[in-house]
Amino acid sequence: MVERAERTIRPGRLVLTAAVACALASGCHSVHSLKSKMNPARWVSSAYDDPLAEQKLAEAQQKFAAGDYAKAQDLFKELADNTGNSAVLAEEARFMQAECRRNRGQYPEAVDVYHKLLLDFPTGAHRREACAQMFAISDYWLNDFRDELQTRKSDSGILRWRPSWPNPFDKTKPALDQEGRALEALERVHTQDPIGPTADQALFWCGYVNYIRGNFNEADHFFSQLVELHQDSPLRPQAIAYAIQAKNNATGGAVYDGRKCAEALHLVHVAEATVPELANNPEMAEKLTKAKFAIQYQQAEKDYETARYYERTGHPGSAIFYYELTRRRYAGTWYSEAAEQHKKELVAAMEAGKPPPGYDPILILKAKWTEVFNGSKSDVTTAENREMVPPTPVAPVPPAGAATPATLPKW
Repeated sequence: MVERAERTIRPGRLVLTAAVACALASGCHSVHSLKSKMNPARWVSSAYDDPLAEQKLAEAQQKFAAGDYAKAQDLFKELADNTGNSAVLAEEARFMQAECRRNRGQYPEAVDVYHKLLLDFPTGAHRREACAQMFAISDYWLNDFRDELQTRKSDSGILRWRPSWPNPFDKTKPALDQEGRALEALERVHTQDPIGPTADQALFWCGYVNYIRGNFNEADHFFSQLVELHQDSPLRPQAIAYAIQAKNNATGGAVYDGRKCAEALHLVHVAEATVPELANNPEMAEKLTKAKFAIQYQQAEKDYETARYYERTGHPGSAIFYYELTRRRYAGTWYSEAAEQHKKELVAAMEAGKPPPGYDPILILKAKWTEVFNGSKSDVTTAENREMVPPTPVAPVPPAGAATPATLPKW
């Protein structure tokens, strides 16, 4: 009996055999194609010489035309990832890779590939077409938002976002944050193609969704961009109306910064003077008038509360100034009448030599801490009495051995 000698399995041969088998199984019909797949530079770098790049592109396009999107997608991706190919070929391959994803119904992945195309080739031949496809997919994703508007109603006009379970079998929609992905894609559409045919629509939908969700600062940002950058857009009149309301709502109230109110009022004047679609439309003109009164009431409340603050803190002169300012600026409003009444009472009290007492919260707090640490009662009374008695000034006592004022050197 002849014993067979045990063969030693060499790892190098095993790897080489597996690589050759994979290359042959993937459809290599020539020695050049086999050499291309076995090129070591391809394994260690994203840039390698591929003499069959044009042939692969033609083969991938044939598969795409035949409807074999999965295999065409792999070939297009291979050509686009190879940075050693020409820019024209790589851009074409990347765009077709995204088209394969879109035709297969994989919309989230298609949007990502379109975005990668725009980042790598911002001025390429497929830039506008890629932006158009991204806008169409985002518009499809926003259908759920529109359906929500039809089914849900809110007295305040604000619809808060509600979580929902996504359908894991629906590859056309993102698994998480569908609305956020849609707004992100729309913002990229305007960023990459700011003068394109869908740029103004992308900005409008970004602003409108944020406005409905109550994100007034974001809504103001997008609507203001549309007003400034797209003078000829048919959506500009509506954008101005929404921008006015968003600016007025973004302040948070009269106690906050009033610059947004001033911007909104300026935008109202601009709309009345330069946008005939708003001025000539009775419904839109009425909305502009209501917005103007809402802005003025918020500004009146701010000046009136400022006067009340100065009156409470014992500054009657400043209080009278702001009362008069409110009376003159906002005539015909409740704040104007109230400011006039408070001003008369304050002036009468000052003429009688007894201005209404006030208190400064800072000084009251300081006096309280003085009592705690020094153990002595302060001359400042409590805030409930609403009067402030200034402490008696005490002359400073110089320390022993210090020079007297007569002996101090002059400057």
